[in-house]
Amino acid sequence: MLEEVVDPTTTGIHPGLPGRDYADPAVYEHERNAVFHRTWFCVGREEEAPQPGDFLTRDVAGESVLVTRTNDGTLRGHYNVCRHRGSVLLDDEAGHVKAAIVCPYHNWTYDLHGRLVGTPNVHAGDGLDRGSYGLRPVALEVWDGFVFVNLADEPTPLLEQLAIEADGPLDYARYGTGELRVAHRITYEVQANWKIVIDNYNECLHCPSVHPELTKLVPIYRKGQVVDMDRPDLGATLADGLSTFTMSGVSTLPFLSGLTEDDRRTYWGYSIFPNLLVNLLSTGVMTYALYPRGADHTSIVSEYLYRPETIAAEGFDCSDMVEFLDLVSRQDWAVCERAQRGVGSKGFVRGVYPPQDGLLHRFAERYLAERGPLPS
Repeated sequence: MLEEVVDPTTTGIHPGLPGRDYADPAVYEHERNAVFHRTWFCVGREEEAPQPGDFLTRDVAGESVLVTRTNDGTLRGHYNVCRHRGSVLLDDEAGHVKAAIVCPYHNWTYDLHGRLVGTPNVHAGDGLDRGSYGLRPVALEVWDGFVFVNLADEPTPLLEQLAIEADGPLDYARYGTGELRVAHRITYEVQANWKIVIDNYNECLHCPSVHPELTKLVPIYRKGQVVDMDRPDLGATLADGLSTFTMSGVSTLPFLSGLTEDDRRTYWGYSIFPNLLVNLLSTGVMTYALYPRGADHTSIVSEYLYRPETIAAEGFDCSDMVEFLDLVSRQDWAVCERAQRGVGSKGFVRGVYPPQDGLLHRFAERYLAERGPLPS
């Protein structure tokens, strides 16, 4: 097949990623180690494991990771695999153990720090050094209430990665996301590559035809623009009199504390490579955590976050935002799945990024830098 070439001298036009990067299982297998196992990967919210003995298990591109809350209140990350014969330890995505993790195969027992403390019928005199067979650790850090793990042997600190993220997640501290709590959660199974999902998030050329409800709220989206280039902060201004993402554009829920009048009429979104997308609104925050399952399948966990006192207030109801953003999400997943069906075709070699797809080009450059060359 002849390679399609985009003229680099054409202003604002860039070549897209090859179709195989979205469709080839061999590319995904390379990504597992080169991307997902070497960068900070979001696995949930700190509040999901509030008490000692609480745990989470998450699939990080084929590696099961176990997060535990220890007796001293810290979170620890380990591979969810027994050191005896490789059995998976815990199956539930979340739960509680009293004081220890017991392997269901041979009952080898680990404390909440991952130390091996029990080996039934295998005794000290048999020569087993328990101190050498604790659970293999995984780097874990918490930022703004989000829990991140990194499977690299010597990862850079999380804040160093956040500081170079092009969307500037550190610039939105005023939203107090670390103090928010999850009020609603939806899990979607999307038959599309994780990069197609992120590409879709980063552009709005599809908005006028795919999201008529959304373009009523955000006028700039009617022009196919994802950010307002006339604003120095690149936010997206809501239509006059509107303040959040609901069918009506308003809500009875209170504004998040610490926001300016301008914030109350603006939508911002940011991503943290490779799997967290965050939507900042005046009354709450909605997130997507992407869990790649293969070249053509991504599980997406969407969470709706609000102030704890807002959630605790009598009559709290966030269904208006959930109804609206669930609709927008499902509209997105439908076109993502349509794209997935086509990227493996002989009729598609690589895409093209016009100026309005500048954020896609930026993401592609980051992705290629992290992934490196494919094996020959």
